[in-house]
Amino acid sequence: MPDSVPASSFARVSPGAARSVLLVSLAVIVSFVAISLSPLAGGFVSQHPTGPGDVPLYLAEIQRISHGEGYYEAASHELHARGYPTLSTFNWRTPLPMWLLGKLPNQTAGRLLIGGLALLLLVLAVIMVARDGGILRALGCGLMMSGALLPGWLEQIYVMPVVWGGILICLSICAYGLDRPGWGVAFGLAAVVLRELAASYCVICLLLALYDRRWREALAWVIGLAAFLAFYAWHALHVMTLVQPGDHAHTTSWLQFGGASFVIAIAQMNAYLLLLPQWVSAIYLPLAMLGFAGWNTATGRRAGLTACGFVIFFAFIGQPFNQYWGSLIAPLLTLGAAQAPTAISDLFRRSRSLECDQAATLASANI
Repeated sequence: MPDSVPASSFARVSPGAARSVLLVSLAVIVSFVAISLSPLAGGFVSQHPTGPGDVPLYLAEIQRISHGEGYYEAASHELHARGYPTLSTFNWRTPLPMWLLGKLPNQTAGRLLIGGLALLLLVLAVIMVARDGGILRALGCGLMMSGALLPGWLEQIYVMPVVWGGILICLSICAYGLDRPGWGVAFGLAAVVLRELAASYCVICLLLALYDRRWREALAWVIGLAAFLAFYAWHALHVMTLVQPGDHAHTTSWLQFGGASFVIAIAQMNAYLLLLPQWVSAIYLPLAMLGFAGWNTATGRRAGLTACGFVIFFAFIGQPFNQYWGSLIAPLLTLGAAQAPTAISDLFRRSRSLECDQAATLASANI
């Protein structure tokens, strides 16, 4: 990184502002840790599975497709047989990736596909972070990201659409960071086709393209999102024909206002963090967000806005058993965590630099 470029956006803030950011960050961390140690803690800490879960459902659908059934025929049979709340369209996944995995020769081919994408992301992320922040920061990012990407390499779990969506969102961000906006658009649109929860990322990218007056890129996002909306409308209409008398919906709303409890649980969806007490994730999330705030590049802005968008969304939307949604942002959060040490270092340095600033001011006045 050139010397003329600040290590983080906090490198030139006033001492008072640096102290304020440190105090607010400390207060957030303390409150998050307290929540994670209280009865308010959510996710795997306080919830226990009551059924076989989504992975066996997806595997059964894939097996049926591999034997010649259509996706919707397979999904309808398995969802109804397993007692899923099928009245709402949101409980029916779009055909990919189950259709794709069902058409591949075997499960190994599917694991190689998503595993290859995960490996590509790991390499690109290390290259991108090393280019902007040095090899040590890149290695730290790669180490933490390997835990976020582990589901893409594990048997069975790789079928989860949120795993695919999370990898593709982060691939899109890395493509932008390596000056490949075309691939950034392609990966982003692929993410939303695989899991509609990725739509917020695509909207953020569209707004950034409009703000920066990149009209061709904005047009690509508009066309892609319009095509997705048409596809999802077709999907919803198809699902409506499969709803049977007596089908039911969830007894509780998706609007849960889970707040910090659910957001902390979401942030825990990293293989390493799941092995540790949840209070570790309660520290990890604020530090990752602080890292995004200090990442003073166009890529940092894109990644930070995406992370903020998802954190705000998950603070309001999502039921306790939806903790697995965290796989959608698990790779992304590692990018922010990689920036956190530099941001903290700059904040501490600036918080103690009042005397240096006064000396510089006096020196300037004497010139």
